[in-house]
Amino acid sequence: MNRTKILAHFTKQNYGKALMSTSAQTSIAESTTERRLEHYRHLNALQNNETKPSGWEEAQPIDKIPGPKPYPLIGNTWRFFIPKFGDLYGLDLLELHKVQGEEWFKFRTIVNPILMQPRNVAQYTDKMNLVADELIDNIQFFSEQNDKGQMPDDFNHELYKWSLESVGVVTMDKHLGCLKRDNDKNSEGQRLIQSVLQMFQLMYKLDVLPSMWRIVSTKNWRKYVEILDYMLHTNLKYINQQIDKIESGEIGDQNEATSVLQKMIKIDRNVAIAMSVDMMIAGVDTTGRVLAAALYYLSKNPEVQEKMRSEALTLLKTKESPVTHEVLKNAPYLKAVIKETTRLAPIAIGNLRTTAKDLVLGGYQIPKGTDVLSSTLMLCTKEENFYKATEFLPDRWLSTTTGELSHKNANPFVFAPFGYGSRSCIGKRLANLELETAVLKIIRNFELKWPHEDMVFTTTTLHGIARPLRIQVKPLDY
Repeated sequence: MNRTKILAHFTKQNYGKALMSTSAQTSIAESTTERRLEHYRHLNALQNNETKPSGWEEAQPIDKIPGPKPYPLIGNTWRFFIPKFGDLYGLDLLELHKVQGEEWFKFRTIVNPILMQPRNVAQYTDKMNLVADELIDNIQFFSEQNDKGQMPDDFNHELYKWSLESVGVVTMDKHLGCLKRDNDKNSEGQRLIQSVLQMFQLMYKLDVLPSMWRIVSTKNWRKYVEILDYMLHTNLKYINQQIDKIESGEIGDQNEATSVLQKMIKIDRNVAIAMSVDMMIAGVDTTGRVLAAALYYLSKNPEVQEKMRSEALTLLKTKESPVTHEVLKNAPYLKAVIKETTRLAPIAIGNLRTTAKDLVLGGYQIPKGTDVLSSTLMLCTKEENFYKATEFLPDRWLSTTTGELSHKNANPFVFAPFGYGSRSCIGKRLANLELETAVLKIIRNFELKWPHEDMVFTTTTLHGIARPLRIQVKPLDY
């Protein structure tokens, strides 16, 4: 059972104090909700409909699609993982899991207004700024520990701590203290980060690599369950503490920038708890990896970094100037840097959908129940889709850019790092807010250099850098 399925199961259960039932109703208009819910009921009904689509008889069967053919029992997995014999050995492989249909829609109906509306997300800018300041302070400290100003080999971990701290203040309005330099390595914050990293590693071993865990209880499976239990119980402890404060009135509702937990608990307590746990787990390794990639590309491309700094100097008059919502509204190059980073180094290499009915795609029969994956990582690095596709060129995303460099030349569905439409990533706006705030503050405070060989990127469950982020940092004196 992967993390997403566990979350779905979690929303249906009462889990001690944190998951008591509630009679609160969503503020979304019931008529609109019911119409949309009927759409997903219709999709479920399609699974029992044997009617074939137009052109089905003329289309070629699915087994005629070009590409390697699976063997019985072992499928195609061996092609990716057996050296010398596997013709696809060394390429990236990723499975994506999603909750489906009515269950998914009911969940998103509650969380979308809080996490997907730009106005709501912008309210957390001040909190993100405070966490970014802590990261800046630590980078300054690390730069003073050696003559080259080089970040330590475990600097990647510092970015994971920044991610968890950011998620904590937004989800529960709680500072976990992850960025304190005197933290014990066995502190809860550190253990949570390590647990998240191990969770994704084990998901890859259990769900992607060949494994017997579905038949017997393997060592990796038992470790996976142990990690999930620790993360669940630790996060529930934090959540219960916040619920106590909310219900006792210790945490008021004086402003709009209340925590996600506080907002959702007024609507549906079970969903509030489930979403809070999911954010505390899913928002660590993911956003941290993107920030690491952004800092690498900026340090590797000094001309891009200077353009970014020019914008930063205009928006932030001093190194201590806070990042605000108004500042970010006027930062087009910053947003272009984030987009270009996620084009070249997306967290997920593609978007997967399972067909709800038989369809014809590209002249081939695709039966219902087939997993169809669009590999955005591959598409975004092809010259036929983007000019100078393998180069880090944020200018391509600016509205003022014309000619062959402009992103407008590419099919808009090629670039989809957070998915697309109603099923796009629920945390994309918060993730962008975190990234924009941190990148802007870092470039305003430091000059970055990369005097090493090119970084290696790899994919297991997630895609990202595979070596230490040994950036050399020079503090700015202006």
